[in-house]
Order: sequence, then C-alpha cells, then structure tokens
Amino acid sequence: MNELAIAVGVILFPGLITVVICDKITVHSPRWGSFKYSVYSFIFGVSCYVALQGLAYFWSWIAGCFFPTLSFASPTLNVWTIATTQRVSIDPSEVFLATVLSPVIAALVAFTVNHKLINRVAQKLHVSSKYGDENLFSFFLNAQNIDWVYVRDIPSKLTYQGRVVSFSEADDMQELVLSEVTVFAYETSEELYSIPLLYLSKARGAFIIEAVPPELLEAKNGKEAN
Repeated sequence: MNELAIAVGVILFPGLITVVICDKITVHSPRWGSFKYSVYSFIFGVSCYVALQGLAYFWSWIAGCFFPTLSFASPTLNVWTIATTQRVSIDPSEVFLATVLSPVIAALVAFTVNHKLINRVAQKLHVSSKYGDENLFSFFLNAQNIDWVYVRDIPSKLTYQGRVVSFSEADDMQELVLSEVTVFAYETSEELYSIPLLYLSKARGAFIIEAVPPELLEAKNGKEAN
C-alpha cells in the first residue's frame, strides 16, 4: 500500500506543478487550502496525462499515415493501469512529458478562469449569474475600463487620483498601488501635491474607489496643454 501511495504521488507530480502555477497566475478568492490543492492536483494531474495520451494517439496516427509499412508500439500510456490494477508501473518518460505539459495546462486553465469563460457561457445560457470566484474588490479593479481612479480616504480627509498599478486583498486588509498620483483635500477638493507612486494599505472597506470619467481626464489634459 505504501508503494502504491508513493507511485500515485509521483504520477500526480505534474498535477501539483499545474496547481502551483495556476495559484500564482489566476485571480481567485479565498486562498486555496490543502483540500483544494489535493483535489486540484488530482484533476490537473489526470488532465496532463489525458493531454499526453491525446498527443501520443495523434503522433501514432501521423506516423501511420506517413510510414504505413513500419510497426509502432501501442500509444496507450502505462499510467492508466492504475484504473484496472493496484500495481502501478511508473514510466519516468511519461512523468517527465506530463510535467513538461503542466505549464500549458496551467495556462489554459488560467485563461479560462481569468477571462470568465465558464461564467460567461453559464450567463448566456441563463444557468447562473455568478461573475467569478474573486471578490468584488478584485473584480472591479480587474475590469478593462478601470485605469484612472479616485480613492476617497474619508477618515484621513484625502482623495487620491491616479492610475491603478496593482492591488491585493487579504482577510482584514486591502492594498492598492497608484501611479501619477495627485492628492486632494476630501472636503474642499483643493489640490495639495503630486507624487509619482503611492502605496495605500487600509482595513477592508476603509476607502472608496471611483472610476474617473474620461471626459474629466480630457478636460484636465486640455487645460494642461493650454
């Protein structure tokens, strides 16, 4: 049983690599726990071997078309023996090739998640109105039309105008980095000073973010040009 567990762990190594990459490049909230890591490692690990199996069949078909007189070994991977027997024959080349494919699988998964492809299809089919897995803070700032924003820090009586560079949210904190920042007094809108870069860290809900209307930016740029 221990040998089987070790063999399964080695075989699912490509899935673990895929999960680690996906965790870094996808927008999701809350953070994945150990249970989700385990489940996703299994799912993505199987996906890596399914992709490898598809490539093996495709290569066998191409080889058969161009070299019909030659005989080729069966393209079925050894890893599938785990479904029919408790003994697993580990082929290092299969594990290596599946691991090579893991970044490709991770990129496809990240593209699907970050572009909300599943949610968009579900919305068009009227199956669900859910917008995604991330919170509204990340969803709002990830929108394509969000560039220049006003950040209203009411407790500090300040308003920041700038371009969104990066952001993050934890259980009790929201962080935001702005560039080309102009600082105003919140109550009078008097311009106080300008700075090239600003890092803002506050408790969740401590500041308000508003998208700057394009006409205001055009009017400001026109005044600067004059």
